[in-house]
Amino acid sequence: MCRKNSKRTVVTASRWIAYQTLADWRAGRGFLEDLLADHWKTADLKREDLALSQTIVYGVFRNLRRLDFWIDRLARKGIGSLPDPVVDCLRMALFQTAHLDRVPDHAAVSETLRLCESVGLRGMKPVVNGMLRAFPGKRGELDKEIAASPDRLAVVTSHPDWLVEWAIGKWGNRKGEVWLTQNNVEPSICLRPNAARLLNPEEAERGGDRDRTAAALLVERSGMGELVGEGTAVRIPPSGDPTQLDALREGLANVQDLSAQQAVRLLDPKPGEKIFDLCAAPGGKAVQIADRTLDRAEVYAVDVNQARLARVEENLKRCGFVSVKTVRRDLSEPWEDPPALADAVLLDAPCSGLGTLRRRVDLRYRIRPADIQELAAKAGQLLENASRLARPGGRLVYSTCTLTREENSDVIEGFLNKNIEEWELSERCVYPGWLEEGPGDAPDPIPDCDGAFMALLLRRR
Repeated sequence: MCRKNSKRTVVTASRWIAYQTLADWRAGRGFLEDLLADHWKTADLKREDLALSQTIVYGVFRNLRRLDFWIDRLARKGIGSLPDPVVDCLRMALFQTAHLDRVPDHAAVSETLRLCESVGLRGMKPVVNGMLRAFPGKRGELDKEIAASPDRLAVVTSHPDWLVEWAIGKWGNRKGEVWLTQNNVEPSICLRPNAARLLNPEEAERGGDRDRTAAALLVERSGMGELVGEGTAVRIPPSGDPTQLDALREGLANVQDLSAQQAVRLLDPKPGEKIFDLCAAPGGKAVQIADRTLDRAEVYAVDVNQARLARVEENLKRCGFVSVKTVRRDLSEPWEDPPALADAVLLDAPCSGLGTLRRRVDLRYRIRPADIQELAAKAGQLLENASRLARPGGRLVYSTCTLTREENSDVIEGFLNKNIEEWELSERCVYPGWLEEGPGDAPDPIPDCDGAFMALLLRRR
């Protein structure tokens, strides 16, 4: 499929979508993954074209600082002399030239020139053409300049300076550089099977074995993927839009990273219990709770945003679970009249998301150090309010998908200092374990999962 402007300039649809997504992000119209998904909805693309558009968009952001370094040196008057749309076109072209073996250099150049004309930059074509044709011969020299730069690590891994300093301060040079590098590795897709949909009632009652049985059956029925997470989940290669997978459309599985699954496992919800899933959208953990409790618990999925709650309801309906009720509630204020006190409460607190940079590739350029302090204060208030929803003898899991001390251990310590007579810490962990604070060696290979923090708190009777 191709895109044509009024002058009949032809641009392949995957590259046109990639360009429009970059332009929308630059204009502040939303988060990168949402913008890309919106463009996918309006385009009739084959799976391979969807995948190429995602590869280009995400590849540009995973290599943004290096690409901009190259552009700055290739441009006669530096990157600041070029219009923003031209910079986006060059970023796309240089990424394809440097990182996509399946795209010949001449194809990347010709497509970029067509793209320039299509977006009204015809007069810039000679400049763009000259820069792109000069790049292969100058790349070695440019990379030597990067290697000698005091900003080498920030440029090579394409992270803001403050985030590089934070990582090195948290883990030391060796492990910090591994983490920064791993943030640019394209992650696979992890599917968590819905055992209640895949197994017969007798098999579904088998506790821990049920997840392994369901995962094996999911691989058998879908004909794809490999077992991971002690055989309880299925990993498949990146494939464009995962919502088009038959297993997801039929409610047999959910896309859920291994790290995201650990919070519900720590909570250990059981049939017959009253359970609150707080800050529940988009509903992955609510579905997991319903599955683990065989759809026989009294579950409340709570979120402040009605549109996001609609996504929770869509996910529950797709998977066939009926035990979860959605509740719109601003949890920054105490909930004075909850439906009941709960046996188990899960608070998946809003956070800086630094454990998810592999997937949310634009987040590193959006988050600021001041945001971490603000989010930590908000998380502390949410935890205080969430604790009032658990019955005596009940349990509460606090979880985040970030790795900062301020949003994790400090929040838990601050809460316990104020509530030590009523609450105790049973367990805390960082997942995967190599991301625990402090210097050391990283495992080989690095686990293919995001980073997360969780703590299990028990209310005294």
